[in-house]
Amino acid sequence: MITLGNILPFKRLLVSGVITMVSLCLIPFQLHAQSEGLVKSQPATNNFTPKGLSSDQLAAADALVDAGDTENAIKTYRYIAKNYPKSKEAPTAQFKLAKQLKSKGEFESAFNEYQNLLKKYPETSNFEESVADQINIANSYLKGMKVKFLGIPMVPSMEKAEEMYTSILKVSPYSKHAGIIQFNLGLAMEKQGKAKEAIAEYQKVLNKYPNSPACHSAQYQVAYVYQRLGMTGKSQDLSALKEAQNNYQDFLLQYPNSEKIQQAGENMKAMLTKESADTLRVARFYDFSKDFKAASIYYNDVIRRFPQSAEATASKTRLDELKALYGEDSLRTGQQRPENAERLAERRRLQAQVETTALANYDAPSKKDVMGEESPLPQPEMKANMRDAAPIPLQEPPVLPPQQKTPLAP
Repeated sequence: MITLGNILPFKRLLVSGVITMVSLCLIPFQLHAQSEGLVKSQPATNNFTPKGLSSDQLAAADALVDAGDTENAIKTYRYIAKNYPKSKEAPTAQFKLAKQLKSKGEFESAFNEYQNLLKKYPETSNFEESVADQINIANSYLKGMKVKFLGIPMVPSMEKAEEMYTSILKVSPYSKHAGIIQFNLGLAMEKQGKAKEAIAEYQKVLNKYPNSPACHSAQYQVAYVYQRLGMTGKSQDLSALKEAQNNYQDFLLQYPNSEKIQQAGENMKAMLTKESADTLRVARFYDFSKDFKAASIYYNDVIRRFPQSAEATASKTRLDELKALYGEDSLRTGQQRPENAERLAERRRLQAQVETTALANYDAPSKKDVMGEESPLPQPEMKANMRDAAPIPLQEPPVLPPQQKTPLAP
């Protein structure tokens, strides 16, 4: 007889068999899916947890480093720094955590952990070593090490170097390495094309850290950046080149034993060549515009300031040509000039007119006949921009014909 008690065990057995068959059928699919990366397996977990007193944990972490187990050593150092921040082992654990991250090549993480150390424990005995390690990390970015994105090195970043140097200076402005940090910050800005900002940072080295070994390099770089601005810029007054010359001169006087002395001298020669060529170019511009007085100013400036240059020779040749064509007096500038024959005759004519026409018994040509029609000198045209400014040529008064000249009074 079939009863309910007999049916239930049979049903359980049947269902269990079906489930087993389905599971066996799915095993090949799961293996295939896992091999294709479609099924993610559960990541392995490390249940390592430091135990004991903070001093015991620090000793255990050191032992792990010696054994080559860097991962668990890092976990232990981090655990101590996080859970026992007021213990005497915390600063050491924080320092060693940063050291291990740096040794693994995790530079940004190491830098941040050094920052935590210097902010939380500024009295640590590892202060200067930590600053030095941070400088080395920032220097790596300054030299072109690429910034990682999602663990993949992407592009070099001068911005990252600038950010790091700035951060180091904030937490260690009085470090023995502060002058070097300040200089490297200027270098990071210079490499980004921030010329004026770089000059300001280099100048801080000289002002704030005058005893730093970076001072001679800072003085040289100030001159060099100004030189680049003057050599590649479009300045009309050549002020950048002048600043470069002044700073190179200071460099030569203050650091005569520097290895950059020879290069500074060569740079100054290059600037003089550039400046003399630019000044000659200005002179020729006015010459082409037939403003010969302005041209003569710049030709003479080349001769005076760069007497041994090829530009000075060219200036002398052109000045001689202009004097031969227009006369030496036509190139003079300023209010006081020697009188030529025409100007002397004109002055005597005017003097005679004043002396004779004022007499009661004067019986001679009228003032109008003597002086001619009076006409005011033209007013100079106003310049809208300083770049348009040029010397205003003097206006010579017209000379009357000889027959209208009044004889000199006896």
